Amino acid sequence: MKSKQYSSFVTRCWRLINLICWLVHTLWRVRWLKNKPLTQRNQELSAISDGFLRVLNVQVKLNNALPVNASMPWLTVANHVSIIDMFVMMKYIPGGFIATKNIRKWPVLGNLIANVGTVFINRNSRQDVAPVSQAIEKALRQHKNVLFFPEAYTSSGMNVLPFKAALFQAAIDAHVPVECVVLRYYDAKKRTDKVSFSGEISLLKSIWQIISIPQIVVEVDFSPLLNSEKTLQFDRYQLKDKAEEFIRAKVLSDSPLMDQIQ
Repeated sequence: MKSKQYSSFVTRCWRLINLICWLVHTLWRVRWLKNKPLTQRNQELSAISDGFLRVLNVQVKLNNALPVNASMPWLTVANHVSIIDMFVMMKYIPGGFIATKNIRKWPVLGNLIANVGTVFINRNSRQDVAPVSQAIEKALRQHKNVLFFPEAYTSSGMNVLPFKAALFQAAIDAHVPVECVVLRYYDAKKRTDKVSFSGEISLLKSIWQIISIPQIVVEVDFSPLLNSEKTLQFDRYQLKDKAEEFIRAKVLSDSPLMDQIQ
């Protein structure tokens, strides 16, 4: 039986209503996160992310097990495709994000993302890199996970943009591992770019496109830990290269672009 290409208008409206309710409730929940113990804070972040994914009918499929979390905190990196990315990551690796300052201006979502401990950076200013790297190192030394997207921008999800190396230095300075997360999105069992937030698309249009998909499946792959005892000799460029190599290989493994690249 052929799957529907789009959700019905009624379904889209129902999801939008549920998303608004989730936002209101979540904004209230995150107001108290700073005062909670780290373990409880992490549980809250995971629950918040799980609620977001449930509202949008996003099914997460893990292709392998997450490394033992006893080695946390981690500097966690992933390919960046959609607004869904951060919630998939926080479901399994709760922590604060490094994000572009433009996200802080998003209506409602900007406040939410700020309140979960996000550090905002101006991608066009080299002066922002040093203090942000120091902030990441400080958070890691306080046993808090830090998550970021080393591409700096969103892609269609079919390939990976070149990674930036600068913020990998924080993992080296804090002596913590780097964990790579690969995100691939599917609609009716086919890779899709409909969830992508790349290009000139607005936040509201992106959300409408997402709630228009009957069901989104996101496949998640976790890497072995980098900057662990076996790889402590890596500098930030080598860490960047290893992370990019792992993520790119997985993203391209079933991408429609693979034939063109070959």
